[in-house]
Amino acid sequence: MSLGERKRKILKAIIDEYIEHGEPVGSKVIAMHSGLDLSPATIRNEMSDLENMGYLQQPHVSSGRIPSQAGYRLYVDELMNGHKLTNTEIEAINQGLQLKMKELDELIRGVSRVMAQLTNYTTYAVVSGASEVCIRKFDLMLVDSRTVVVVMLSSRHDIRNTYLKTAFPITEEELSVLNRMLNQLFTNLTLDKIDMLLVRRAEREMGRLGVLVPPIVNFAAEVMEEGAENNVYVGGASRILSHPEYRDTAKAQKLLDFISERKGLSVADDEGVHIAIGRENNAEPLSDASVVYGSYGKGTPMQGTLGIVGPVRMDYAKVAANLNYFLTGLDKLLRETFSIEEE
Repeated sequence: MSLGERKRKILKAIIDEYIEHGEPVGSKVIAMHSGLDLSPATIRNEMSDLENMGYLQQPHVSSGRIPSQAGYRLYVDELMNGHKLTNTEIEAINQGLQLKMKELDELIRGVSRVMAQLTNYTTYAVVSGASEVCIRKFDLMLVDSRTVVVVMLSSRHDIRNTYLKTAFPITEEELSVLNRMLNQLFTNLTLDKIDMLLVRRAEREMGRLGVLVPPIVNFAAEVMEEGAENNVYVGGASRILSHPEYRDTAKAQKLLDFISERKGLSVADDEGVHIAIGRENNAEPLSDASVVYGSYGKGTPMQGTLGIVGPVRMDYAKVAANLNYFLTGLDKLLRETFSIEEE
């Protein structure tokens, strides 16, 4: 016996009702609340057929029906409506996705603070931007028929989202086509590979939804540009003032200004602890200072440099030992987090 359109609608109505209330569903309930404009007797006959076909079950002789596992399978594969996420649901999901990266960012900040406390010197942590950032995945979801949330996962494991409003209603089917096209044309491309020809092609292919392509691509470009920039965290900036070499206010201010600008600080490209003394730093504000620094997280999305800035009269052995221990532990943690095996 084939499952005609009427049977499909009745089965869907029964499963929707059962999912919501958890009680066996009778023909009268379906007749009253399903909007099918069918009599209870007609619905009862169809329910009997659906039971014989294995899509419904009757737990007790006098009770209504409940879905069987086969009924649920058909419902999931062919009958259920797409769920429109609420703003609250979307925010909760995105916060969960971004939590790990926020934790790692705070970890790097925390490392610079702890190192400053241990050594009594100013410290900095650089999270290196990736030289070739791209978007790994687009996910588009309808908040309502005229509001789309765009979620992007970058190659640095950053999750970003934005909302777009449209002047016309969009269906789930249309959005699915746009989502598929974005993932086909714009993923795994660095910014220099995305040009106006590609954008115009996507606009033409998407017809009326083509107006959404430029703002989505522009947002993707912003994400990629941000991912290519270095993030620098400074800990214990004022600790430099506790050393007699920096009792000269002007001298101390010049060094603090240099550090606070977060530019020109030494970045390590290879393994091990490096020590740059005075003029070896190639930066005039550091000409009377030393920097002990090393790299961490090589091969992970959070790779970078951890460094300590102090007077030339620095306890190099102590600082280097502390730094090396931190770098080793940080490496291990990041490799475990990103499931990267030791080389």
